Amino acid sequence: MIRTLIIDDEPDAIQSLKLICKEYCPDVEIVGTAELIDEASKLIDEKDPDLLLLDIDLPRGNAFDLLEKYPKRKFKVILVSALFEEYDKLIKKYGINHCINKPVDIDELKSIIENITR
Repeated sequence: MIRTLIIDDEPDAIQSLKLICKEYCPDVEIVGTAELIDEASKLIDEKDPDLLLLDIDLPRGNAFDLLEKYPKRKFKVILVSALFEEYDKLIKKYGINHCINKPVDIDELKSIIENITR
């Protein structure tokens, strides 16, 4: 199982990702969700996830502020946002290879998760 955290400031987006993962990504186990960077950081430390489904814009910071705390991270990151073009340089700096636009395309998410697990 891929131990996964969903980090997004929109409760509806969290619910949607949870449902998609449950229905279409049987190898994904959602071990927690967070809406704030502080909550996310605490969960990462506690749950030791394999994967983050991470929104870029969050209250009191962004995804890159969170990733800055984990320069040698063991987990993979899939950015889930509509703002990729604005953050292209940071996406490359943090070595993020997987980005999905909102609303999430189920087949695209399945494909990316399958590639990560190979």
